[in-house]
Amino acid sequence: MIKQLDLTNQQLAQSVLSIQFPAYQVEANLIGFQWIPALSDTEEDLMNSKEIFIGFYEDSQLFGVLSYEETEEIIDICRLVVSPDSFRKGVGRQLVEYVTNEVRQSRDVVVSTGQKNTPAVTLYKRLGFVEEETFEVADGVRLINLRYST
Repeated sequence: MIKQLDLTNQQLAQSVLSIQFPAYQVEANLIGFQWIPALSDTEEDLMNSKEIFIGFYEDSQLFGVLSYEETEEIIDICRLVVSPDSFRKGVGRQLVEYVTNEVRQSRDVVVSTGQKNTPAVTLYKRLGFVEEETFEVADGVRLINLRYST
């Protein structure tokens, strides 16, 4: 089940971080860059975030989280994290599909991820996202921008 999360709740912010840190550590290892900003998030950062958070639950346990920001023109996926124990079980796919099917309306959806994060890039492309550009953020570290258009 997917539902919106209220991260002003400190316990829920802790739960998100307990998934976010190991998930982003896997990405950091994949892309060879240990300074992903989300690895230094605090509970307060999440509790004060303007992002909209949704979570994937099974039997009242949180297994994945997606956050996004939205305007009248676009939805920008800010983070997609899945508990490493739940990788390749469809959690990330369901969260992204929720945004593209339920939230998007007529807007484009954009996302950036590490170019070497093959599982994430593959997921987005399988769901209809198209590569727009790549750019270097640090020596040897490239991000890829993808877009899901109407």
